[in-house]
Amino acid sequence: MRVTLWGARGSIPTPTPANAGYGGNTCCAEVRTADGTLVILDGGMGLHWLGRELIQDGFGEGQGEAHVLLSHTHWGHIQGIPFFTPLLVQGNHFALYGPKGSAPLQELMQEQLRPTYCPVPNFFNERIGAAIEIRELEEGAFQIGSARIVARRVNHAPGVACFAYRLEEGPAVLAYLPDVEYLSKAQRKPALELARGADLLLHDAHYTAAEYPRHRGQGHACDRDAVSLAQEAGVGCLVLFHHHPDHDDACIDAMVAAHQGHGFPVEGGREGRTYTLGE
Repeated sequence: MRVTLWGARGSIPTPTPANAGYGGNTCCAEVRTADGTLVILDGGMGLHWLGRELIQDGFGEGQGEAHVLLSHTHWGHIQGIPFFTPLLVQGNHFALYGPKGSAPLQELMQEQLRPTYCPVPNFFNERIGAAIEIRELEEGAFQIGSARIVARRVNHAPGVACFAYRLEEGPAVLAYLPDVEYLSKAQRKPALELARGADLLLHDAHYTAAEYPRHRGQGHACDRDAVSLAQEAGVGCLVLFHHHPDHDDACIDAMVAAHQGHGFPVEGGREGRTYTLGE
C-alpha cells in the first residue's frame, strides 16, 4: 500500500511562503493498493493537484477508476471536487462514499455546485464527464479492490456526520482520523479501534496542546491527543494532520520536535510525502 499526501491543511487553503514546507492545500490523501486500486481520502483542495497528476495516467483518456472516501462535508474536505479535472472526462468512473447524514449525500454535493457558488458545471445534475456513483455509508466494514475498509463515526461537530477510516491490505494498515475531538472516553473508543496496530496514523492536530483549552468543544484534537492515542494504539508512525491555517512551518516543526522519543516516529503531514506500507 502506498500513501501520498496531497493536502494536509485544515479548514481553508493557506498558500503562503511561511507554510511552503508543509503545504497549504486542504485535506486529500492518495492510496494505491497492491492490485492497482486507487482510493482517495477526502476532497479538499489537494484533490485538484492530484487530478492534474491523474490526467497524465489514464484519466485523461477516460480510462480511470477511483474510489473517494469523504470523512464529512465541511468545505475543507469537499471544495476540491469541483476542480478535480478527471471528473470532466467522459469514460472515467468514480465511486463517492460518505457518511449517511441528515440530508442525502448527493444533495449535499449538488448544493456546493450551484451556480450561485461555483463556476464549474454540476457533474451530478448535468451528467457530463465521468460516471459518478454515490454510496452513503453506515458504520462497518466493506471491500474496495484488495483493501478492507472500516468506517466508524467519530465526534467532530454537532449535527455533522463524520467518519474516520481504517484501510487494511494484507499486513499494511492505514488509519485516517482528520477531524476528531475526544470529550469523553466513549468518544475515544472508535478512534482507538481504527488506529490499533496501524502502520501509519494520520491524526487531527489542529491545535497545539497550549491552544486546546481555549477551543475545547470545537471539534478538533491537539498534538498531545494524537500522540496519546498513537501510543495506546501501538502505531508504527504518527503523522500530525489537518494543520491549523495559522500554524506556519515553524509552529509545526515545534509541535513535531516536542514529541520525539516515544518509540515511534512523529511527523508533520507534508504535501508530496509518500509512505509505503506493508513492505
